[in-house]
Amino acid sequence: MKILIVDNDVSTVTTLKALLDTQAMYDIETAFGGQEGLDKMMASPDYDLVLLDIMMPTVSGMDVCQAMMNDYRLRGIPVLLMSSALPIPPAEFHESLEKFSTLSVVKGVIEKPFIIEDLVAEINKTARRPL
Repeated sequence: MKILIVDNDVSTVTTLKALLDTQAMYDIETAFGGQEGLDKMMASPDYDLVLLDIMMPTVSGMDVCQAMMNDYRLRGIPVLLMSSALPIPPAEFHESLEKFSTLSVVKGVIEKPFIIEDLVAEINKTARRPL
């Protein structure tokens, strides 16, 4: 299963990749920002799943999802959004999640920090070619 992790936080990407690399059935690639993630998907649209951070500078998670919806090669790749405790009011956060839910590529939201067993179960349930 080919998974792309897209997050601007190097420690999150490094930790998540290390956790998932312990699972032999995953081929993990990384991107350190929304534009790099889009570039990788456009170059090789055969990902089974994208783990995508919501809050990134320049090209946000919403921007990535909208670009995926506009490209026929990318719109079939399922996305799990990664969220963390944000310094914004809960109502504003839930409003943002509602906007994401209107995009068919978004299949769910997982919260940081991750419990590896829960993350693996969600990945296996959500991926284009689940295990």
